[in-house]
Amino acid sequence: MKDVTSKVFLEHVRGLLSSQLVGVLGTRFEEAPHQSLVAFVASENLREIFFASPTYTRKVEAMRLDPRVSLLVDNRKNQSSDFDATFALTARGNAEPLSAAEAAAVSPRYLQRHPYLREFAASPTCRFFRIRVERYSLVSSFQKVEEMSFA
Repeated sequence: MKDVTSKVFLEHVRGLLSSQLVGVLGTRFEEAPHQSLVAFVASENLREIFFASPTYTRKVEAMRLDPRVSLLVDNRKNQSSDFDATFALTARGNAEPLSAAEAAAVSPRYLQRHPYLREFAASPTCRFFRIRVERYSLVSSFQKVEEMSFA
């Protein structure tokens, strides 16, 4: 594993976060790992990742009890070539609900990326969340691991 700060590393991170629409959010629920699919959008500086969720879900309860989360985003195609060609990015950090003003600022960008989720995001039971990214881990060529911290 190698800690990096390179421009190429950040280009790969930006490329995955801009090309993929859905990631796997990892939380801890009832003392066990819990994963959920979420549609997301990243901030320009890559320090924050935003997603929406109904407020009465396991993932939201899990984040309320323990805000530490991870988000896995990859570009696999479910083919044997994935072992050499896939990039898998894990963003680790803390999640928190957005205030109404913050959600109003994020919502247009989120809906531009996910226009089919307009009704979902406008639901009174839906809330926007932010992951404050502390570390990215990028795996390529099946086992090459590079990491970058913001801390």
